[in-house]
Amino acid sequence: MRTCLCAIVFLMIICPAAIAAEEPAAVIPLYPGGESTLEVSLANEDLLPTLKAVLPMLKGGGIADKLNPDDLEPILRNVRLVEVTQVEIKNNDTDSKIADFYTKNAPAGEWSQVFRNTTQSGGTIGLFIQSGGEKFYAFRIQPTKDNGKAIRKVTTVRLEGKIDFAKALATAAKLML
Repeated sequence: MRTCLCAIVFLMIICPAAIAAEEPAAVIPLYPGGESTLEVSLANEDLLPTLKAVLPMLKGGGIADKLNPDDLEPILRNVRLVEVTQVEIKNNDTDSKIADFYTKNAPAGEWSQVFRNTTQSGGTIGLFIQSGGEKFYAFRIQPTKDNGKAIRKVTTVRLEGKIDFAKALATAAKLML
């Protein structure tokens, strides 16, 4: 499932239609001192055509070879907007401080935090929903190294609309067989 999510994010990265030309894509503020390395914004009318066009380019083994682009349509049909950002943070701020920033600076509205996990090896994930699941916001803080120096990569995702989770799970199960 993680590989599938990474593949979808990768698809959005390489599609020129997905990159905002004049303004930052996301309504999520940049972490102080962070460097934006990715901004993607896909509206409903662009999402499925973009994924269908780019998926065949990911052939080379693994789940991408098994995924039929037509399987994505019923899963994502009611998604109105997908925004993804990635930020590199090169200072020594803790996961906790960074997570607090992204929690306090969530997109406008009343969000319910449904999941938060910090691992012993480093890294934090936070998931939030709004409007009965019609809106979804998540962040992932991932420790890594850049030229031997410890940094944090923060990925945020904001969705508006509904993902058909039953169909997503059925598709994931089919891919795992």
